[in-house]
This record gives sequence, structure tokens and C-alpha cells, in this order.
Amino acid sequence: MKLPAAICCYLLVLSPTLALAQGSLTAKPPAKAVSAPAPIGFSREKATDICTTVPRTEWLTEDEMKLLAEHRGYRIKTFKLAKGDCYEVYGFDRAGRIVEAYFNPATSRLVRQNIAQ
Repeated sequence: MKLPAAICCYLLVLSPTLALAQGSLTAKPPAKAVSAPAPIGFSREKATDICTTVPRTEWLTEDEMKLLAEHRGYRIKTFKLAKGDCYEVYGFDRAGRIVEAYFNPATSRLVRQNIAQ
């Protein structure tokens, strides 16, 4: 069955998926969006990402946590309390890589660490 020229043009211009299915056009890959990769695991936005539920009276002091982090090889540039009740350290690890580390303030356990690449 042969289609009139007007219908063929309509199908090719307005319906590229049909034209692709018929094999008359070649598919182009979609352009990739440039964005940062989505964080995996720990996120300060999630309510489930809580380092501890222990009362603050049982936490290590900030100075004690800084000393423990330095003993573990971190060079601290910024130290603060994160939203999920974690101590957050920005600085460098033992290998000299830029690092962001989250510690449980009651046990000093490393909860999550992000290393810049």
C-alpha cells in the first residue's frame, strides 16, 4: 500500500516515533544532563539519618571528639554539630585527601565519610 505524499510528510514531521519504528530516521541519543551525582546513603535531609538518640549529657565534648578525630589521622579545618545529631568534621584524612566525616557524639564511632575526588 502506497501512501500519498502529504500523509508521508505528516508522519515524518509530526510523528518521529512512528518514523523511527518504520526505520526511516535514525535515533539520536538523549543529551546528558550535567549535574552532581545523587548522594548515596547518609543525607542530612532525611529524618532517618540520626547518629544517636542518647541525651546530650552523655555525649563526648567537642574538644574530646576533636582530639579523637586528630588521633585517627584527621586534620580538622571545620568542626560542627550536624542536623542529625552528629559531629561533623571537614578537613583532610591521613592520606591528605579532602574529607567530610560524621561521628556519633556518644561513642565517637565514624558513621559516614565522604572523600573528595
